[in-house]
Amino acid sequence: MTLHWNHDEISELSNTFDVIVASDCTIFKEFHKSLARIVQCLLKNVGSSEAILFSPKRGDSLDQFLEEIKETGLHFSITENYDAEIWKRHQGFMNSDQTWPG
Repeated sequence: MTLHWNHDEISELSNTFDVIVASDCTIFKEFHKSLARIVQCLLKNVGSSEAILFSPKRGDSLDQFLEEIKETGLHFSITENYDAEIWKRHQGFMNSDQTWPG
């Protein structure tokens, strides 16, 4: 089965997911509205559910996506330092340490 973000009819999957995990999906602004809508549609609306998106900050793309998330009525939080080793490597790259991996 292929999931198309821009299709409205996905009734067999609607409101069925406790957790959605995605990475690098917020870069292209033209897909923001469809991605926000499909996340809202797929997450369970009874009980707790959450979407975990890993997304680098590139320009204002993430901020614009979060505006779309707000419009769906979903809530979000941003966690930058979620793992000590990953954060250490990130800081190294941000400070021009170009070694990979160390």
